[in-house]
Amino acid sequence: MNLLKPTHKLQHLHFGIILTMHRSKVKLAFIKDNKARKNSFRKRKECLKNKLKEVSILCSIEAWVIMYSSYEPQLEVWPEDNTVFQNVLNAFLTKSPMERSKFSLKHDSYIKERISKIK
Repeated sequence: MNLLKPTHKLQHLHFGIILTMHRSKVKLAFIKDNKARKNSFRKRKECLKNKLKEVSILCSIEAWVIMYSSYEPQLEVWPEDNTVFQNVLNAFLTKSPMERSKFSLKHDSYIKERISKIK
């Protein structure tokens, strides 16, 4: 077997042995066990923080997230540094209303989109 032979199994041209790590799609369903549901939420919350950190570093942007859970009495903000929040908010407020709405997504339209994907 020639390891330098190009393989076209994926969209891009790869040389050598292809190692793929494929994650199966997360099944969207209600988790009945309360402890398992809390644990799943905690893991996804940490994953969201990691992804936000990666995107902000890779794209050289400042990003901020507010998370709310019915399991915890207070909102969780990440990163906790308030200067990041002020910078993101000021950048948003300096844009015109047309620019602000360009990439916005309303909650109800998001939910409808997700429901249609599940069906």
